[in-house]
Amino acid sequence: MKIFLPIAVVVLAMNSPSWSRADDRIRDASPDGKFAMLLTQPEEGGVKIQLIEVSSRNVLLDVAEIGHFGPHAEDWKILWAPDSKCFAFYEPNRRGGDTTVYFRNESGFTESPLPELGDCATPAQKKELKAQGLNKSIEYNTEPKEWLKSGALVAVNNQGWQTTGGPLRGCTQTATIGFDAKHKASVLHVTGKKSKQY
Repeated sequence: MKIFLPIAVVVLAMNSPSWSRADDRIRDASPDGKFAMLLTQPEEGGVKIQLIEVSSRNVLLDVAEIGHFGPHAEDWKILWAPDSKCFAFYEPNRRGGDTTVYFRNESGFTESPLPELGDCATPAQKKELKAQGLNKSIEYNTEPKEWLKSGALVAVNNQGWQTTGGPLRGCTQTATIGFDAKHKASVLHVTGKKSKQY
């Protein structure tokens, strides 16, 4: 588990000539208004994603750094829990996207990776896969949807593949993920398993 400490510096975009203030984007503020996601695009390209304290613009956490500002950039998001004590960060990629949860503590934010959600293929799809074999995976996407009052996170998981010599197939499932006192994640239950079309 990685511990991220607060960094008592102001966002580079405010002082460095290599960053363009016009390209800064502040989004997804916490419910208490204290924190938000900052997307900064350097002149040389790419995107830096950071968690900042809104009042001071101090950087609290380097969340991600992307080498190019791709077509999915607008899909990056932070989904805050109602108490502002944790958030789920969704990072899209060419074949779906990943979600990571961060918990606030006295020294900063602690990363809590989500567990594997398992296969969502229907019985008919599993039978087809067994008969034809897997050619390639085309999608694996886990996106946060809702924080429950219990502190659990609801996430939607989509998977896609192509069988050998066959058409594209896919499935979806909804997982409820709980966290223990040490913020270790586990799958509480999975619902809504069904096929999806491409």
